Amino acid sequence: MKRNMLVLGDRTTAGGIVQEGVAAGFNNGTPLAYHGALVHCPTCKSDGHIVGAGPSWPMTFDGKQVALENDLCVCKCDPPPRMIASKNDMFMTFEGHQLAQMGYAADGSPLSDQAMHAFDEQVRILDEHGEPLANVPYHIRDQSGNEYQGLTDEDGLCPRVSTASIETLSIAVGVAALEKWKK
Repeated sequence: MKRNMLVLGDRTTAGGIVQEGVAAGFNNGTPLAYHGALVHCPTCKSDGHIVGAGPSWPMTFDGKQVALENDLCVCKCDPPPRMIASKNDMFMTFEGHQLAQMGYAADGSPLSDQAMHAFDEQVRILDEHGEPLANVPYHIRDQSGNEYQGLTDEDGLCPRVSTASIETLSIAVGVAALEKWKK
């Protein structure tokens, strides 16, 4: 899934126009819009603000989170209009397993609480004395082909893996995990 970044002057589905952008972040000379940026809405004749909706990676300029297409304009309109990106050369991408970890379906729509937590598992890596091992490489693959890789946290934990049904997870640790990491 791909979500384009918003810029000053982008519009909403109700014809609103983004009035603010960050001074430190640009897309081809146009300031990037951010969460909280002012949006004037001619439909409800009010000023609103951009509110994040949907998957997003942390990306800030001057301490302000970059806004993305399909975020909301919270003005007096009901329902709130969605933001429309005018440019498609700066964006955030998300793979299926990343969306699932964030609580979203492949199309970016929120998973229902029931679907999101239907089946989940979290692996903790321990040493021979039962103590958690931090910063150990892991690789986890579910039966649907989703892969999770990284280093265990300070408590020896890997990320929680959620699936829609009962699945067997393939888990590799240490050198075996590093050999499975995609390059």
